[in-house]
Amino acid sequence: KNITKSKQPILSLLFVGCLAILLMVGCAASGNRSTANTKMSESEKAISVARETNPSKNASVDLRNAEDKLTQANLAFKNDEYLKATRLAEKATVDADCARSEAKAEKAKADAEQMRQNIGSQREGSGPISR
Repeated sequence: KNITKSKQPILSLLFVGCLAILLMVGCAASGNRSTANTKMSESEKAISVARETNPSKNASVDLRNAEDKLTQANLAFKNDEYLKATRLAEKATVDADCARSEAKAEKAKADAEQMRQNIGSQREGSGPISR
């Protein structure tokens, strides 16, 4: 009875505000089904693109890691663990992008080596220039 009638609405509003914040934090922590679904789709696309680049032996390790993480993400999604599924899908996307980048770098390196060999062959074949 020490609380006056003028303070009761303020305390009620404060209490409701705290509950709303806790509810929002709880929902964010539990993850979101649509976000997880979106991230898993992005991951599947990244893995597909990485496969198309014909990754080398080194890149294929990253590709396998990506595929494993996507499998784990699918399992987490089925178990309604949407935050875990989202995080695994994001990691799978990073691994797939890494595999694609490594494959591109190795192809560029092989192309550069081929160009060096071609230039060397042309230099040897042309001989000294006579005037």
